[in-house]
Amino acid sequence: MSRRRLVLAAVLLLVVGGIGYAGLRIEHHHAKNQRDLADLTRLSPWPRDQLLIPDDVTGPGTVGWLERGGLDIAYQLRTADGRTVPVLWRLRVPQPARGLPAGVDCGSPRVRTCTDLSGGSTLIVTHDTDNSDPSIALYRTDGAKVRAIEVQGPDPVGVDELTAALTRVHRPSDAELLDLLRHDGYQTDWS
Repeated sequence: MSRRRLVLAAVLLLVVGGIGYAGLRIEHHHAKNQRDLADLTRLSPWPRDQLLIPDDVTGPGTVGWLERGGLDIAYQLRTADGRTVPVLWRLRVPQPARGLPAGVDCGSPRVRTCTDLSGGSTLIVTHDTDNSDPSIALYRTDGAKVRAIEVQGPDPVGVDELTAALTRVHRPSDAELLDLLRHDGYQTDWS
């Protein structure tokens, strides 16, 4: 074999080996992503294709948690006047008798003021008391799910803006769910 053919054969083997290695790495990452996604969504009360997230949920600092009670997402809501306000957006399982998630109670008007906005929407204002911080939240009952958005603290946000955050939603892709639920340092296995 001539030297030229030997070099050509070596280069060809390196190229084919590199392509094979790259393909194996891609497949390894895909398999790990699928394992992580299965682990991160295993406690969900709904299948992945029934989950919803707000359309404007992308951005640095956005983080989500999915558990038996539902999905919680903390992110920065951009208001009509250009401010960004930290909010907690939720997709929760309603209690059968009241239609609101567990822990949400309108029984004490001294603590909370609840207003029925019709169409399955309830506005809840939590007053500043000894055991609670002031907040405003909008809950929307949607069959076997309750969507909610809550603003903690003094930042005023209009009902229209809260309603928009609840209605402008989409079914997340697997990549969006991974980005939202897989926090820094998350590891399902040691591979």
